[in-house]
Amino acid sequence: MRLGTVRFSEAVLKEVEALFARYPVKVNALLPLLHMAQRENGGWLQPGWDSYIAELCGTTLNHVRGVITFYNMYRTSAPGKYHIMVCTCLPCGLCGGAEVMEHLEKRLGIHAGETTGDGMFSLEEVQCLAACDQAPLMVVNEDMQKRITLEQIDRWVEDTRAKKA
Repeated sequence: MRLGTVRFSEAVLKEVEALFARYPVKVNALLPLLHMAQRENGGWLQPGWDSYIAELCGTTLNHVRGVITFYNMYRTSAPGKYHIMVCTCLPCGLCGGAEVMEHLEKRLGIHAGETTGDGMFSLEEVQCLAACDQAPLMVVNEDMQKRITLEQIDRWVEDTRAKKA
């Protein structure tokens, strides 16, 4: 393993070793490794992690970057403390997903892909959260909020901002 500016902690390296024991072809462990890297770094993949992970997996940097940019669960910029993903694909869109997104944009004063000035909220429009039967929905960090209403969103934003004060 190379030594550099990015590296898993010793505790996580033990998890990596256990993961590789389950995946004899190391590149097959790429997705969970990327999750571990995000967990180690405040919810995003800082510069350098892509090449570190590529080296760990014995694959190319282009392959790792392709995976990072394909999936919406990997971020290359720091998210807000509360990262909100809203599904607007067809099933969710028909059930109010677009309205949820518009409401959050107005309520938070940002657009999809942005973070509030205080770093508290970031907003992302996604195409599938794999819970079409629960639409409209949003995921905050890793907490899925199903069949969400605009009133519930307002209450959640108010409660969350009140916690900060």
